[in-house]
Amino acid sequence: MTFSKKVFNFNAYSIFNQYQMSKIKRRDFLKTGLMAGGAVLLPRQITGSGFSMNRPLHYRSPSGGEIPDIVTISGANPEESMSRLLEPLGGIGQFVRSGQTVGLLVNSPWKNPGFYTQPDVVLSLANLCLQAGAKEIVCFKPASQAYWERGLLFEKLKSVIQRIRYGSDLIEVEIPEGVSLKKAKIYREFKETDVFISVPVAKHHAGVIYSGNLKGMMGVSSHDTNRNMHSPEGDYTYDQHEYLAQCIADLNLIRKPDLCIVDANECALNNGPAGPGETVRPGKILAGKDPVAMDVYSASLIGFFPDDILTCKRAYEHGLGEINPEKVKLLEL
Repeated sequence: MTFSKKVFNFNAYSIFNQYQMSKIKRRDFLKTGLMAGGAVLLPRQITGSGFSMNRPLHYRSPSGGEIPDIVTISGANPEESMSRLLEPLGGIGQFVRSGQTVGLLVNSPWKNPGFYTQPDVVLSLANLCLQAGAKEIVCFKPASQAYWERGLLFEKLKSVIQRIRYGSDLIEVEIPEGVSLKKAKIYREFKETDVFISVPVAKHHAGVIYSGNLKGMMGVSSHDTNRNMHSPEGDYTYDQHEYLAQCIADLNLIRKPDLCIVDANECALNNGPAGPGETVRPGKILAGKDPVAMDVYSASLIGFFPDDILTCKRAYEHGLGEINPEKVKLLEL
């Protein structure tokens, strides 16, 4: 793991975590399970006042013939690595078939590196879907031309960008099993595409500690819905973290991803969601089908853990995925 050119200040990070932890209660769940047995050990070396970073997570290595739950590969060259990343999961054909429409949920609005999904990750995935016979690629949340131009593959894969359609109309849907969020306005295309692939960047978020697949789901909902998810009064605040985390988990009940691709090349450590801020470079791309397990693992790469991330616990309680790493099979290519 290497750090970005922005100098990572351990004292500043410690103060930041102390500030965060003064605003939230420590979450005490699954500690026994997280500390017990397993083949893969991810030790955390960073320490911060009031924020223990020495909680190792243990993952199983898949045995012969087992399909992994999470696959990781170097993110240095997404165009070359994307197909190989998906091979242990059955290849792109396991998720996308000829004639289908594929919807991508991409974290694209921000300008600071580490705070948005790298365009080359998205374009490599979209190109792979088209090669598998996808009829259409839809980005639920519109992305600007400037976003695509940040990627090294912009010129080479312009034809892919030209085939991407964006979400337009909003519809209101009910969430009968939602605890705090009972309805939401979302892009119509989110309900209509045959395949849904979540493509977030792993990063910090001031309201719920970590932003990945679960938090990224707010990209399919309207501004008004997102505003009302931040507090019962509809105020845009990060102080109502428990309410926001529950609403995010509720929103994820609308539709679960068929596939999750997480950009963990360069990741923001603070000042999320927009930045600027300090970043770290795990240098990975991840793939899997379980958004909760993927968030737990990808968050650990940048120093956040399940008992710090209430969205993971609430989503787990909804039955949206596995939160206990020792039950998750991890393959590192």
